[in-house]
Amino acid sequence: MPDADPIAHAIATRLASLQAGGRLSAWSLIVSFMGDAMAPRGGVVPAGSVQALMARLGIGHGAVRTAVSRLAADGWIERTREGRNSFYRLSADVVETVLSAERRIYAATSLLPAAAPRTLLIASAPLPEAALTALDAAGALQIAPQSFVCFAPSRGLAAALGLAGATVAEAASLDPGPAMREAMARARQAAEMAPLRAAYEPVAAALEAGPAPSPEDAMALRCLMIHEWRRLALRVLPIPADLVQPDDPEPATRALVAAIYARLLAPSEAWLDANAATPSGPLPAPDRRLARRFGGA
Repeated sequence: MPDADPIAHAIATRLASLQAGGRLSAWSLIVSFMGDAMAPRGGVVPAGSVQALMARLGIGHGAVRTAVSRLAADGWIERTREGRNSFYRLSADVVETVLSAERRIYAATSLLPAAAPRTLLIASAPLPEAALTALDAAGALQIAPQSFVCFAPSRGLAAALGLAGATVAEAASLDPGPAMREAMARARQAAEMAPLRAAYEPVAAALEAGPAPSPEDAMALRCLMIHEWRRLALRVLPIPADLVQPDDPEPATRALVAAIYARLLAPSEAWLDANAATPSGPLPAPDRRLARRFGGA
């Protein structure tokens, strides 16, 4: 017999999977919700709205209070009080981090233009941790212990990364062999992308078949999906479009997340309108970046 409420079933299934994997963190879910849903609506959220959404996601009031206290102590959020009501907002430094992360989370694609440069760097000695961190931040692909491909112009690259004495060569093209394809698959998070897509394909089918989810379930599912997607999208390595492999699951996973997000947007925003407010009244209308997520107009 088919499930009477496939969206509620999808939420329960994903919650069980995250709980089993030890990846259902109250503080991380709260940050996901505030960055995804509240940042485009002025950034301020009542404590009661956070409690209500987290309860729908199986997070108890005590765990939410503990998470909020931790986030405030660590400088992630700021708390204010207006009468009997408490309100939260991301701290100014975190807002900048969230805005930077949005460009990767909600991009229409993770692929660089096919004309993007590709530079081979071969270090002259084993690299210290600081150099490896700089290479990672620059989007370099490690293909051997001291060899990297960086999708950036060669001029000044070694100096900028602190790789004095490195051999640098800009290649017009690359023909990845088995070792490089394996390295790209790891850097593109292939091992986690494919299961995520498989988990959310039934959700897309349920949304396509209807009926529309309730506003509460739409907000819960949106928060949960972005919570899962964010951790992968921020780690996936952008590569030139001509290097993407036929079995790379990232483009299809991103497209699936974008399609589900588009269907959840209206009812989840309706939940915010009905359940959240600022100290002075209703939430402001979403800013334009919300409609532009995942390549929207």
